[in-house]
Amino acid sequence: MIIRLETPADYRAVEELTREAFWNVYRPGCTEHFVLHRYRSNPDFLPELSLVMANDDGRIIIASAAPTTAPPPTTPTARASHLATPTIHFR
Repeated sequence: MIIRLETPADYRAVEELTREAFWNVYRPGCTEHFVLHRYRSNPDFLPELSLVMANDDGRIIIASAAPTTAPPPTTPTARASHLATPTIHFR
């Protein structure tokens, strides 16, 4: 096992892993993988804190989305969505 920085080459695998982990968990389908996709284009995204763990054959088994430099949102709805995305763990 190796823990390393996420690279652009990992994005698709991490998004697929996210979709599989959240599919039909909280509602039919899921949007978490799309949120992650959009999150990376946010100017406050810190790629140096976005990590993946890969098994011996290189397949990604855990991903951790990086926090942002932006302060947490202040509205209750925004706060809830902010808390829904900081770290994602998979098996």
